[in-house]
Amino acid sequence: MGHQQQAMRNVGIFAHVDAGKTTTTEQMLFLSGHIRSLGSVDSGTSQTDWLDVERERGISVRAAVTRIMWNETPVNLVDTPGHVDFLSEVERSLRVMDGAVLIISAVEGVQAQTEVIWQALRELSIPTLIYINKMDRVGADALAVLKQIGRLLSHGVVPVQAPEGAEGDFAGSLDLLAEDGTVQADWISPYRDMMVEAIVEQDEELTFSYLEDGDLPAAKLLPVLEEGIRRSELFPILFGASKRGIGVKELMDAVVRFLPPPEGSEDAPVSGVVFKMEKDPAMGKIAYVRLYDGTIRNRDTLSNFTRDVQDKVTQIRRVHGQKTEDIGLLKAGDIAAVYGLNRARIGDILGSPDRVPGEKRLAVPLLTVQVQWRNEAEYPAIVAAFGEL
Repeated sequence: MGHQQQAMRNVGIFAHVDAGKTTTTEQMLFLSGHIRSLGSVDSGTSQTDWLDVERERGISVRAAVTRIMWNETPVNLVDTPGHVDFLSEVERSLRVMDGAVLIISAVEGVQAQTEVIWQALRELSIPTLIYINKMDRVGADALAVLKQIGRLLSHGVVPVQAPEGAEGDFAGSLDLLAEDGTVQADWISPYRDMMVEAIVEQDEELTFSYLEDGDLPAAKLLPVLEEGIRRSELFPILFGASKRGIGVKELMDAVVRFLPPPEGSEDAPVSGVVFKMEKDPAMGKIAYVRLYDGTIRNRDTLSNFTRDVQDKVTQIRRVHGQKTEDIGLLKAGDIAAVYGLNRARIGDILGSPDRVPGEKRLAVPLLTVQVQWRNEAEYPAIVAAFGEL
């Protein structure tokens, strides 16, 4: 019972603005059965369909965390702050994920924002998959983007697919790790060579066999690749065109296959962190909590280590597609919205601080602002407003 939660994934999806984060997330929700329509994906989605989906998915994509099931594995998709300028916000949300997907456009390639996100992911050693989107667009150049990623982000990038068809008629990708290595068309070799070379660099024995035989079966490469991903030294690259629904299924397969499950024990003392706060007009404050150890139930009294106060849990809810449900229970490794922590703030540690990953001290604010009220009557309203902030 203690480690039932191990098969879960907590994954953040990152992208430079316009690389396709929303479209990709939407496709994931759609493929896993959490939203009912995407408009007609095949015909290239018309504008109105997207707006309908906007309305329909309202809660789900804007929520801090959406739970989907894929290959019988629960996956928490953790929404990430759009602006990395608020680095403290990003660091707080980064602490709650065990893996990341970074989306890069096949046309624009690595952009300024991409590098900032990459740095933050590397400093916290978060295993990362890279998804090159918009392969169907004019100007898409997979090999050029791969070289650029190798130059600007990391030498450890490993294309685990070879994209088929050029810009305009992108047809999907070939899995380079499928055991059948017999189909070796010319267009596949640059990708395959890049993959094998990145992997063998991690392991001396493999390097020798590679130099002797010139090629290696996937079965030999896989264990080294998986270890490299877990240690945050190798980064698999996949290709897709999310707007047309191409490549997203394979991306989700890779999330479950390569990104690590959370660690932690349900039987240990409670240890968790609040990474986002929202206000519900009817229910008061909502604290999004990532639990590293222990179990929290409805009506439990939780000690807030940071503020040295205790609060009583009134509800524990999870967002599933369109609806939220009261699950009444939050176990180690998982994430949920906890109601009743009325004095909590973002970054607060709940229970024991021992298991919570270290947080960088946030930058000291450069500006301070003083507020005056126009008359005594406004004073209570201003105090209330600041309490809210």
